[in-house]
Amino acid sequence: MRVLAVDIGSVRTGLAVSDPLGFTAQPLPTIEGGGAKVSAKSVLEVVKSYAAEKDEARRIGTVILGNPVMLNGKKSERSLVSEECARLLREYLRQSVAYPVEVILRDERLTSVAAERCMLQMDASRKTRKEKKDQLAAQLILENYLETRRHV
Repeated sequence: MRVLAVDIGSVRTGLAVSDPLGFTAQPLPTIEGGGAKVSAKSVLEVVKSYAAEKDEARRIGTVILGNPVMLNGKKSERSLVSEECARLLREYLRQSVAYPVEVILRDERLTSVAAERCMLQMDASRKTRKEKKDQLAAQLILENYLETRRHV
């Protein structure tokens, strides 16, 4: 099954999905809107679209939500948004998808900073950086998760 990663921004929600074998992370179109409720409903729609796949291996089995804890390890305001999104998403998935989907909160410290730096190195315009930062952050969250999973 595939893994979907989510980076909840204040304005946009970035998404990335793995291949069925869990080796690569591909970005998905960014969703306009942030916050727990908008993001949870948007992610639910993405999971439901993959749930329609006839090949079970192509469905999403795990959703990774970026959890932006502070550098000292304490929860940030954005962490509370991620936690609420995870709660809502679990509830929505139980009601709407016929198979179990695991929802995991994952420490995503500095992924948005890394995404910004990467795009600066690529000489991306300010507009492109603004539009793609959450998408690239989701891809970095997913790549990190997949790499960690390979070594377990």
